[in-house]
Amino acid sequence: MESTTKPNIVIVGGGYAGIQVAQSLDKSVSKTHQIILIEKKTHFYHSVGSLRAMAEEDFEERILIPYSSLFKNGGKVVHATVTTIHKEEVIVSTETEWGTHIPFEYLIVATGSSYSAPAKVDNTTKEEIVPEIRKRREAVKDSSKILIIGGGPVGIELAGELATVYKEKTITLVHSGETLLHPKFPKKLRNTLHKQLKDLNVKMILGEKVILPDGGLGDGLTSQSLETDKGTTIESDVQFFAVGAKPNTSLIKTLDASLLEEETSLIKVAPTLQFEHEEFKHFFAVGDVTNVNETKMAYRAGLQAAVVTKNVEALIAKKKLAAYKSPPELMFVTIGKTGGAALLPMFGGMVVGPFMTKSIKGKSLFIDNNWKLLTGKPFAGKDAALVKEESTAPAETTA
Repeated sequence: MESTTKPNIVIVGGGYAGIQVAQSLDKSVSKTHQIILIEKKTHFYHSVGSLRAMAEEDFEERILIPYSSLFKNGGKVVHATVTTIHKEEVIVSTETEWGTHIPFEYLIVATGSSYSAPAKVDNTTKEEIVPEIRKRREAVKDSSKILIIGGGPVGIELAGELATVYKEKTITLVHSGETLLHPKFPKKLRNTLHKQLKDLNVKMILGEKVILPDGGLGDGLTSQSLETDKGTTIESDVQFFAVGAKPNTSLIKTLDASLLEEETSLIKVAPTLQFEHEEFKHFFAVGDVTNVNETKMAYRAGLQAAVVTKNVEALIAKKKLAAYKSPPELMFVTIGKTGGAALLPMFGGMVVGPFMTKSIKGKSLFIDNNWKLLTGKPFAGKDAALVKEESTAPAETTA
């Protein structure tokens, strides 16, 4: 087979960073190398759009995108779990055309991070993920009181999605900080988002922490009475935990635990995004798993992916490698389809309101962008057709 005659470039993880590195390398070096993306999920989970699935019927069809059309130049997607990494091969859970030991010349670790549902999910097939999403959405629909723990971007966006659809429900957001978001973000951004949630009657309890039961929240679909560290009692039918992404880097311990930062479990990388270790200069990390000191966001994963692609190409061509430089902060926080606020990188950080936020992110949640990236076409489901019809219909006027 052709795949055995060319050295492999293996990418572990098919999230935002992994798919972009894989596609770019498939375009640029497929004549000399076999590109292999190893991903345990059968479909790409578009987490940026996942929160809306808690309020909108059938939205899960938009955020689960098949990997089957990812490559155009011979790259291959292997649906498996990597169990062990060695210096020149990975061991996977299932038999592949390379067996269970897949050799590589270069390895790119893009295993991302874990987060509570619905922002991210643990199940691996669409057949498992769809019922999970629908079960949560039905629980939300049937509830009268909803608790969201965490006032970062995920908690704010989830509160916004629910509050704009379910105006009759009591939605409580608890955040340990004195204001929404991290204090490093501009006061204007934090205040703008706070006001919009307040206008939607979201009850915000700031400066308090929810005391979790010994077993945690469970699936979050059971009525519970919880208290904060300041004695506030909160009754809820459904609970969402929107705090604390954890990097998926335990796999690195099968290679060398010293490659991870002890306090964060992030992979130590050089400015080139190579592993910071002389023995592993043919290893790269990209996305949420790196110890690059910046906020972990999908657009940054794409920027890192571009640098890793260039540097793998440079190693193959024996040329000088480039350094990754963190761009200024950029963040869009939506509140439903028409609200929200954003921080733009110009003028030292400019805050804009709902109009630009909804235009760039809120209406679309980058659904079509990601469908085009993975399949070459925008989402073509029945809902997309309806949206297209509505957008081209004449506007109605009211007296």
